Amino acid sequence: MLNKYLTAICKAERIPCAGAVKAIMQQRIQDNIEKYVAEGNVVKFNHIKGLLANPEDALYPNGGYAPYSSSPAAPSPRPAPGIQAPRYMANGVGSQTVIDFKPSPFYTIQRQIGDLKTCPAHRNNVEISVQAQNWPILGNLETDKSLRVMAFCTSDPGMRQDISFPHQSEIKVNGGDVKANLRGLKNKPGSTRPVDLTPYLRLKPPTYPNKIEMTYALTTKASPDLLESAIVATPTTTFYFMVYVVKTVPVEELRKKIENGKKLSKESVINEMVSKAADPDIVATSTVLSLKCPLSTLRMDLPCRSTACRHNQCFDATSYLQLQEQGPTWLCPICNNSATFETLAVDDYVRDIITNTPRSVDQVTIEPDGKWSTNTRTPSPSKGNQDFDIEGDDDIIEIKDSKFLSLRNQSTPGTSASTPPTSLYSREPSTAMSAPRPSNKRPASSVIDLTLSDEDEEPISRAPKRQSTAAFASNQVPHFATPGRS
Repeated sequence: MLNKYLTAICKAERIPCAGAVKAIMQQRIQDNIEKYVAEGNVVKFNHIKGLLANPEDALYPNGGYAPYSSSPAAPSPRPAPGIQAPRYMANGVGSQTVIDFKPSPFYTIQRQIGDLKTCPAHRNNVEISVQAQNWPILGNLETDKSLRVMAFCTSDPGMRQDISFPHQSEIKVNGGDVKANLRGLKNKPGSTRPVDLTPYLRLKPPTYPNKIEMTYALTTKASPDLLESAIVATPTTTFYFMVYVVKTVPVEELRKKIENGKKLSKESVINEMVSKAADPDIVATSTVLSLKCPLSTLRMDLPCRSTACRHNQCFDATSYLQLQEQGPTWLCPICNNSATFETLAVDDYVRDIITNTPRSVDQVTIEPDGKWSTNTRTPSPSKGNQDFDIEGDDDIIEIKDSKFLSLRNQSTPGTSASTPPTSLYSREPSTAMSAPRPSNKRPASSVIDLTLSDEDEEPISRAPKRQSTAAFASNQVPHFATPGRS
């Protein structure tokens, strides 16, 4: 933009310009634009917007300021280097609404670079050209790593808009594809993030023309997040594409803000519990409070919840912020109600429990009066040989009563040599010995009772030395005579 136009605009806006160079006039005009936006002064904003779009009006003020007509206006000229393009529809039809996006705790918009581009339905791509020499703020990217160049897009002009790209779209910088999720989470309006273009830009030499291009299709079909938010797509649905320099805020810094911010005091939480327990329509019982974050399933470090939440269960601040950084929904993972960053507060009651319990404790029991106790189990006292672990498959304990064995041997003296004793506990079913069958199973272990003596038993006739072996299977285990037998 020529100096004569800048001087005329400054005079029309009553901006001091005597002896000012071009860069100073540009900055003063920019400051006025930002002031009007901050004040919400639509009249003055529209006036300076018209002067920037048609600088000839500033040279001939007697012609008056012509408001926008209902017919399509010609594309506005490119803003002079160094002037941030105002956030309005560049070539719309009579819309005077400023395009602004919902604030995010993860970044703050510093300056728009390049033109605001309208995505008409009859075209398939829009392009923004950026040279580092025209935007001094780009020179700070190397020293300040928190500054990033990001692409924004929306389908509706106005204030506090969600980021939304066309349903089918992709972004390229200098011919290279930018890998980014342009659709956000399914059926989650407002979960789309701006696209970081910083790694793809060439800032040296400063005269290099960076080509930022968005290729799109189906601009007349709203993306799923817009359909979910009841915005009906019409043939006139238009998207607006722009590039901003933003200052990012890391999760660690946001966590510190939460820790040093709002608090739910221990006394207020206990008083709320007592108040609920005093309700005659509610039967108050003890409840179990988990000390694990429902998002990471790890023990919480900084328990927090929204001030609007009515439950005592908390979630970890760091885990919640990391999740929102990937896809901002700002919904409580417990009750699914709104839990924006501004409403998050540290629960001192739960934090006190976490501080006073070992890390091995995952949950506590809370009484209606607010008192809590750990859920610990006391093992029952041992009862000698009657208690044993039945879960182990490798340790099988056989209980053999010596008197029972003695009576069995006395009642069947003729078969004591051919019939092996049967244990009281066995993994395998018993089979008839009259018709033995070969088996690949491990043979039953023989039992030798060392507690018996010859004096405790009556003489038993000795079995014949030779027995018919036809009835024995090849895997039959021989029976050993009791000690003392000759």
